[in-house]
This record gives sequence, C-alpha cells and structure tokens, in this order.
Amino acid sequence: MNKIISLLIALLLVAPLLLTAQKKDSVRPIPQPIHKNIIKWNPTPMMLWSNKNLTLSYERILNKKQSIALTIGYLEFPSLTKDTIAKVFTITSREKRGINLALEYRFYLMKRNLRPIPDGLYLAPYLSFYGYKFKNDMDLAGSLDSAFTVKANFYVFNGGLELGYQFVFWKRLTLDLVLVGPSVSYYGGGLDFSGNIDFEKLKEINQDLYDKIKAKYPMIDEYVINKSFKQNGKLDLFSLGFRYLMQIGFHF
Repeated sequence: MNKIISLLIALLLVAPLLLTAQKKDSVRPIPQPIHKNIIKWNPTPMMLWSNKNLTLSYERILNKKQSIALTIGYLEFPSLTKDTIAKVFTITSREKRGINLALEYRFYLMKRNLRPIPDGLYLAPYLSFYGYKFKNDMDLAGSLDSAFTVKANFYVFNGGLELGYQFVFWKRLTLDLVLVGPSVSYYGGGLDFSGNIDFEKLKEINQDLYDKIKAKYPMIDEYVINKSFKQNGKLDLFSLGFRYLMQIGFHF
C-alpha cells in the first residue's frame, strides 16, 4: 500500500515537469497526425476473468499533442459459488452482469516522441467505473419451504493519473499499453437476503459469502473487505486503486 502511495505522489510530481517541457520544444516541428480516430479492443478482462467480457474504446485525436478516449464494456466474473453456500443451501438459479466505463484525456509528450500521435508516450488523467451485481435463488435441500434469494452489488469509482505508451504499426494497427495507473478509489455495495430463510443460519451464510468474495473478486482487495464488508455486510470506503491494461486497435 505504501508503494502505491509513493508511486502516485511521484507521478503527480513528475507530470507537471513533463508537460512544461513540451512548451519549451520549439526547435523540432511537431508532426501532424495522419489519422484522427482509433477503435480499440481491450482483451485484459477476458484474459483475467471470463471470455464473455467485451471491452471497446474509442480515441479521438484533438490536435498535435492531445486526445480524448472513452471506454465501455460488458463485465462478467467467474461464478462466486458453484452449487451450494455454507454447504447447506443449493443454488437453483443465478443471474450476473456488470459494466465498466472509463474516460481519459491524453497528453502526448512530443519532446520525447518522434512520430505523430497517437504513437508514443503519454500522460492521462482518467476516471473509471466498475459495477457488478448478481442474484442467486436458493433452497434448503430442495425444499421450497426454505427458498430464498441472495442479491449483491459491488461498484468502484476511480480517479487517477496514468502513464502509457502506444505503438502504431503500418500507420493503422495500434498497441496501447497503460504502464502505470494509480488512483484514489471509492468502493460501495452490499448483500441483501429475502424469502423464507432461517435467520439463525444467516451469520453462517454471510461468513461463507464473505470468504468467497474475498477469494474471487479481483476488484475488492483484502483491505477493503476486512475494513468494511465483514463489519456490516456493506462496502463503503475510500481506498487506493491501480489501473493497467493492453488494447489492440485500428487507426483511421
């Protein structure tokens, strides 16, 4: 955690120096961008969590040094549970879905980049959002008299600064890498139980769900869960986050 804080502070201190250096670069003319648009596919969520994930982004070049990028995607994590919770309740049906969004404003560091943007090193303040929810219907040993539903939702808002590098091959193919992306993050969400449930079992179920969430959900680290979820069944906390990704695109 201390390393992330130090990295964020260092990046915030270095950013103004790098951007100021661009204004002093009056010797070499800045090359004109060849094309204005890039459509990208981000395979990172697919590789990390599920092949059902699909994340796309669009980057629009504004001038010789700056661009803006918007990302939107469908998000799905592996199932939190398989057949049972607390080794007692059987899952009879399940629903799950999520979304991820991001907005970046990129400053390409033309003093260090020899080719026109979007090729080269960049700094970008960014905002991102991850939201996810699931619903499981359950019963006790197949008994409808003990049927109940568990609903959960989790979300994260991030605001930070990223350092990345984008390659352009053959004037059309792009490879975009976010190398460093610390952020300040707000985590929220919670669990809701409803239906014919023996509330004497609720603590046991809640603990089993807590253990599974802690083990499987990559967006909710141990610090967040230990500090908030275990206490009251809800997430409501500011913490530190980190962004990294790889995108493949078409420049036109």
